[in-house]
Amino acid sequence: MKNILIIVSLIMVCSFTSAQVITKKEIEEHTNLGGVPWLDKAAELSHQYNLNDNGELILYTIKEYKGQSKAQLYQKIFNWILAMSSNDKSVLLVSNETSGQIQTRYYIPDIAKRTIGSISYIVSIRPLLKFDFKEERIRFTFALQTFDILKKDTDSGYSIMSSGDYGFTSHGVTKDNHVWQLKDCYPFAEKRKHPKVTSSRAFVNTLSCYDILVERIDEVLQKPLSAEDENW
Repeated sequence: MKNILIIVSLIMVCSFTSAQVITKKEIEEHTNLGGVPWLDKAAELSHQYNLNDNGELILYTIKEYKGQSKAQLYQKIFNWILAMSSNDKSVLLVSNETSGQIQTRYYIPDIAKRTIGSISYIVSIRPLLKFDFKEERIRFTFALQTFDILKKDTDSGYSIMSSGDYGFTSHGVTKDNHVWQLKDCYPFAEKRKHPKVTSSRAFVNTLSCYDILVERIDEVLQKPLSAEDENW
């Protein structure tokens, strides 16, 4: 019986955690190009969403939840963050119920991909998520400064890495990790350092990830706390 309970608990945890992952399908559903090429869509959106002086993309929303206390809002988001921070690339940085603040670094893998010949660029992001709580109100801030890039070469079996050395993996596939600053990417940089289409897809899909997170946060805060949560 004990083993059965452990298995059921693990299934419940895995199911709940998997529900926190932003999927490729969700991103596609939230990304409406309207028949416009990626480059043009990114350029269009950059007029509305620009970088600050530190090269960061800052997005935020303020929402009200009538009848919910600061402590209730805090606890709901705290529980949600713990559930979605199940991998070592997501980490809770600040959690202060008294001041009403939570900050977490949230890993969202594979938000964009582009293949050019034998070279593939796979983009992931680790935005900083900030939550500020007041009575019946929450402010959610999404901050991003870099794209995490996995560069894969399936052709030659070796590649020149950023350090100047060669990188090798098994079966003739090389993998090289890079970090791209948004300020060096299209559509923000006049003299870009990285592929335009890859950067455009990553930027447009980043905005979709933000929209998905806003929707999920709203769903979390609309739900009532369980009796167990209320006694925290």
